[in-house]
Amino acid sequence: MYVRHLQQYLEKFTDGRKGNGVSNATIYVQVGGHLEEIRRIEVQESNIIGNDSIRVVFKTTKNKLLLAPTIPE
Repeated sequence: MYVRHLQQYLEKFTDGRKGNGVSNATIYVQVGGHLEEIRRIEVQESNIIGNDSIRVVFKTTKNKLLLAPTIPE
């Protein structure tokens, strides 16, 4: 997935505007069978030839806040 895909997906809910319910929603990541809240987003550069030059990394709180819904991956 690329950042543009995330932007396009979220645009369906926000209609390109700021300040609606989705704009103020907390972001979680599913890790195993639970959800962890995003605490930081980093943009990192890679100097390794053959790898993508830039990546976006979501860092979590590592707290098991919620049980994830039982949706198969």
